[in-house]
Amino acid sequence: MTEYPISSYAVYVLNGTKATCIEFYEHSNCRGAMLFVSDDASLEDAKLENGKIILNQRINTLHAVLNIVRHEKSLYIFYDGPKNAGVRSGRETIGDDKMWIT
Repeated sequence: MTEYPISSYAVYVLNGTKATCIEFYEHSNCRGAMLFVSDDASLEDAKLENGKIILNQRINTLHAVLNIVRHEKSLYIFYDGPKNAGVRSGRETIGDDKMWIT
């Protein structure tokens, strides 16, 4: 399995069929990207090309993915085959005391 820690990211809104892209970086090295396609387009399998992980998602997941990328610490991009690849968070303690509900 190939896995990289993510220390930063960049969001691109592009012209063409792959309208939005998030690139994931480990320091200054681009380790992969998530390409977003229209909801009715077919999804390509994930790829590992020249050490970079290429993921594909439907555009309707963009908000949820950005929420994870912006708020989770630690974050990793991984590839364990064309059908088993993605972005994951590190472990967090249950009962995190950052939020109180009254």
